Amino acid sequence: MNRLNISNNGKARMGSILKLVLATTIVAVSATTYGQRRNSFQYVSADYGGGLHSIQYSPIDGKHKVGAGMTFNLGYRYFLSDQWAISSGIGLSTYNAKTIYNSAKPDNNRKYDILIPSYDSINQLDFEFRTYFDNFKEKQKATILEIPIQAYYEYAFPQTRFEVFGKAGFKIGIPVSSKYKLMKGSYETRGYYPVLGHEIYSTSDSVYVHGYGIYEAEKQKGKMKLNPVNLSLAIEGGGHFRLNKMIRLSASLYFGYCLTNIHKDSIEPIINEEYVYNGTLQSNQIDRASLLSLGLKAGVVFDINELLNKKGRPKF
Repeated sequence: MNRLNISNNGKARMGSILKLVLATTIVAVSATTYGQRRNSFQYVSADYGGGLHSIQYSPIDGKHKVGAGMTFNLGYRYFLSDQWAISSGIGLSTYNAKTIYNSAKPDNNRKYDILIPSYDSINQLDFEFRTYFDNFKEKQKATILEIPIQAYYEYAFPQTRFEVFGKAGFKIGIPVSSKYKLMKGSYETRGYYPVLGHEIYSTSDSVYVHGYGIYEAEKQKGKMKLNPVNLSLAIEGGGHFRLNKMIRLSASLYFGYCLTNIHKDSIEPIINEEYVYNGTLQSNQIDRASLLSLGLKAGVVFDINELLNKKGRPKF
């Protein structure tokens, strides 16, 4: 009997403690929610920025150089509480990169830049179509339409006009423009015939000539065929300065990295036997390409309710 009473007393005491904790939690949450209640739960924003905006890849025979770019965004935030919101919108960002194919003049001790196993139908012989580059530069540029879906957190410093914020999530990217351009440089083509044991490049060897020679870059332009949709990680953090109830100025640091491959698989060499230049991202020089961004941006944030001259939390 005594054990039963002790057990019942312990349960009753534990129940009282749980009720007290629950009541305290409810009071604390209520005080936080209504004591710091914001006037509006919908914001729109516009921002502009730039920094490192590079198309990332590793060419087999060339050297990759990162590029810079810009971003412009229109945003929308819907607050689920005084601090937390869902952030989305639409934006345009540019990404750039450069490839340099650079080598000394060919000689017997130097490896060729590009080799294409080929067949000479006239002489019925196998040969290697070789290309040597000299300070050959190609520039790539892509403009991507981006739709972010992010979690957003904001904290307002009491008795000040300053707020800090952070958001993290993903961006869906859709290429709207992607081009490459030859900048300068030259390349030389030669043919190596195993049966002869040396390269053919002189016009005096006319029986074997397949257009071998030195060619200057002609500032050729072309379109890059990228995968139609990509997905990027997107992180941003910064601060607001409240000018008034309606307008906030913002400044932030952002980072983005594409998680998917934007390069379409290709078996084409960068220059084929017909002297067609395919471009780095159109060739078998790379097997993967992604997007990388890191920069600063500034903008303005508008309180929708203040813009529409409405007050209080939206009613449903």
